[in-house]
Amino acid sequence: MMAWLDLLRELLAASFSLLLFPWRIFRSIRNLSERRFEFQQLQHAAVPPQPAAVAVPSKPLRKVFISCGDMSGESHALRLVEELRKQYPEVEISGFGGVRLSAAGVEIWQGLANLNVMGFADVARKLPLFFSCVLKFASEVRRQRPQVVVLIDYPGLNQRLLRICKRIGVPVVDYIAPQLWAWGGWRVEDFKQADALLTILPFEEDWYRRHGAKASYVGHPLGDGLKAALKVESQIPTEFADNLEQTWVGLLPGSRISEIKRNLPLMLEAAAVLQRRRPGIRFLLPHLRGEVWPLIDKLLARTNLQVVKAPDCFHRAIPHLKAAMVTSGTASLEVAAHGVPNIVVYAITSTVKEWLTRRVVAVPWAGSLNLIASDQLAPEHLGGEIDPLEMASDIETLLDGKQRKLFLTRVKALSPHFSTPGCAARAAQAVIAVARFPEPEENAQGEHTITGE
Repeated sequence: MMAWLDLLRELLAASFSLLLFPWRIFRSIRNLSERRFEFQQLQHAAVPPQPAAVAVPSKPLRKVFISCGDMSGESHALRLVEELRKQYPEVEISGFGGVRLSAAGVEIWQGLANLNVMGFADVARKLPLFFSCVLKFASEVRRQRPQVVVLIDYPGLNQRLLRICKRIGVPVVDYIAPQLWAWGGWRVEDFKQADALLTILPFEEDWYRRHGAKASYVGHPLGDGLKAALKVESQIPTEFADNLEQTWVGLLPGSRISEIKRNLPLMLEAAAVLQRRRPGIRFLLPHLRGEVWPLIDKLLARTNLQVVKAPDCFHRAIPHLKAAMVTSGTASLEVAAHGVPNIVVYAITSTVKEWLTRRVVAVPWAGSLNLIASDQLAPEHLGGEIDPLEMASDIETLLDGKQRKLFLTRVKALSPHFSTPGCAARAAQAVIAVARFPEPEENAQGEHTITGE
């Protein structure tokens, strides 16, 4: 019964938030200059995060709930689960994830990480599923009383789960804090209730602490992911491997179908311009998601440009590129970590969405690398009127000369903030620190036992 009341409360809260949304957007537009000024005043972490101190387990961590709703969040969750089990091999972990977490022995209630939902229309279609997840979570957290709940990214759903946990009194760690400093800052009132809020960009801790959250900077998951990816990826294509001395430019159009539809045609146009200017340039398209290749093949068939496809070997291929066009802000970090200069390309086909983006988003750049650098280190091409000629020109400046040297020099100085390993280990220590452990009780013979919750 209480779980149904939790669901009802969250339905009402979501409805109320929806009613307030236009007013909040209006206020965001009105206060944009103030929020941009606030962002400019943020302090970056002076040094990269330090190695996690490994504590000797003195109390049993028996039950943890976890929630992640997309593929990247599941990758972070997998490494966190691995770190927790190093100290607590018998810990039971349950929650929302995907097939990879299930294969790792996590009890999955709903495979949210397999949905890959993005955009208002996708979310709207899945609302019944999401609210059924809220009901399931409320029921399980009341029935089982986990020692700690870990919410990973995916703020739309996890915001609701956090509220439920705090009403019940279950400790919560929010790992990979949502980017509320960019827009939607009003949601900080919910997220600052987390017992630990773990940030992955060096300026985020400052922003969250200014807003009353128990925030700590644990470094970027990319630091753990770079080496781990090489263990499972395929070998690079023969045509690429046999011609590494040539000038290769990477085309990285994003992971989702909607992103690929919008961005790959622009990249192909810019690539054609580049090849006319420099006939020796060649192009590589690496991608890890097998289900998107039919779309990629369809788009490649519309051009005469020769593009070498590199399925399932993203991190093996990237270090051999001279430059790259990327869609994701995180991909900009990934290729930069391998010493590859890049430009960020993100087409916005909706006029309304572009108008709102320019008037609501408080940050001057979209790419994570530029946000860390506090400068447009990777040139950005965003919006509805992207010029492939300008994209080609920006790539050309990064192939050699002063701009390339400047990019590589600055990335070398910045990379410890996003490529230092140990993010998952530091996150695991934060989880252990806030978990509620049962107190030992002394039995009649004077021996200590552990009582359950």
